[in-house]
Amino acid sequence: KLKVTLRCATPLARVRVRHIMADAQSKRIEAARGSVAMSKEELIEALTNKADYDSVLKACANNVKMGPFTATSGLVLEYYLNVATNMLDKQVAAPITRMTLDLIRHAFKPPPGEKALVVGMEMAGGVMVGQCAALCGLTHPDMLEWCDFVYCRKDRKTTGTVQQLEGPGFIVNRKPDSPALKCIFLDDALSSGGSMRDGAKLLKEDYNIIVAGAVYLVDRSKDRASLPVERLGTADPILRDTKVLALYDLDEVDKHVPRKS
Repeated sequence: KLKVTLRCATPLARVRVRHIMADAQSKRIEAARGSVAMSKEELIEALTNKADYDSVLKACANNVKMGPFTATSGLVLEYYLNVATNMLDKQVAAPITRMTLDLIRHAFKPPPGEKALVVGMEMAGGVMVGQCAALCGLTHPDMLEWCDFVYCRKDRKTTGTVQQLEGPGFIVNRKPDSPALKCIFLDDALSSGGSMRDGAKLLKEDYNIIVAGAVYLVDRSKDRASLPVERLGTADPILRDTKVLALYDLDEVDKHVPRKS
């Protein structure tokens, strides 16, 4: 429709429309670079156990691996934020899962009569979604009425069931022409957004599952600050209507990282 409008418009109107489009694109890119971490006040308000905020934050900081390390981008990092380790830390695995379920219920509960799917991608997201499925009935039983959980492999199995999704049969047997279904994407750390972008495309193309929301443990927003636009996964059109949230931003975790004096 926009192309037809431009063809029919006067030269001056075309210039104005192009300026509007460029401004909108600039704002999308700026938003894609920004932090998606919730404010401490808003997040604590949503938590069933307020003490979880500080205990999980401290665990994330204490579980870093001190470097220096060289990232794939070439940057030299003071430490490696080994976020996935926290999901296997018996002291905080349950609080992390409880916080994740709290946030899903707070931000993504669907209207009455509708259902939502929680998808964990690859290793870290898979651990998160498995723990959510295990704990949900104990800590958030009301969510069982409207929430289902599924694990998604990066690559489809080549043997056995040859499945890419693992979960309830009515989910794993979906096809590209199945009725559209919205999901919440889970993962441990958000950096460029490339994994979320690729996961969203795969889920839409192969299963007609739409990534309407995403929840991360930590947002490494500073990784996106100077990232070239072509590598900025969070700016991809597939995620234009996706609401992305994180429990913490890396800047907040960094304040608690134990450093040798």
